[in-house]
Amino acid sequence: MKELASNKEWKKWGEIDPLFGVASWQSKERDGAHPWTDKEFFQLGESDWKDFAKHWELYGVNRESCLEIGCGAGRLTMQLVSYFKHVHAIDVSEKMIEYAKKHISRPSVAFHLSNGTDIPLPDQSVASVFSTHVFQHFDSLSVADRYFAEIGRTMKADGTLMIHLPIYRWPSQSRILRTIHGIQRIVDDTRARGKRLLMQYGLAKPIMRGLGYPIEFLYEALRKHGFGDVELAIFATKSNNDPHSFIFARKSA
Repeated sequence: MKELASNKEWKKWGEIDPLFGVASWQSKERDGAHPWTDKEFFQLGESDWKDFAKHWELYGVNRESCLEIGCGAGRLTMQLVSYFKHVHAIDVSEKMIEYAKKHISRPSVAFHLSNGTDIPLPDQSVASVFSTHVFQHFDSLSVADRYFAEIGRTMKADGTLMIHLPIYRWPSQSRILRTIHGIQRIVDDTRARGKRLLMQYGLAKPIMRGLGYPIEFLYEALRKHGFGDVELAIFATKSNNDPHSFIFARKSA
């Protein structure tokens, strides 16, 4: 499958500022007032993982093996390798993966370069799938649907996923709001193409697009690709008190 256009900005973040590209807190960019240090960056991952793991355990998680989609510079990968027996970490940015490898040298983790939609693993090879601050940056729901299909292919029966993404539901299925949202997406797509062109010529920084997920799409897509027991959870992380919305689902036998 052809590589996604959105891969360009994440490859660029990997080149110019991998830590801020993963955790874009105010003033934490490389040339900001308080840029990330390696210690702060990985301590943030440790704090957030404690919050994430607690909720996943309540739902049910198999610690045999885990696929992390969008590992970036390894902020949470470092925690996953201590929690799971085996970890497969994928990302579209070679530089991000290089950074993660420098700080995580455990034999239980394997890093894989991805084209942004396909998962380079065999069928039914992982028991758990995790992702955070990744699905929110896809260009479209069709990209997410492709990922759900790939997750369904690579996950073992009774395995579970925990994926962070923004969720919404229109009041009373409002056609007006759907129309406004559609127009806004067209504007955003046009703006993104323009900014990517400017970035290509060194005239703009990489963008960070935002994508919301209608709850109806999530339930339909997950069921279509072989998942059940779908649950939603919204909770704040201790690191910045920011509410995070996650979806959980179980692979059917």
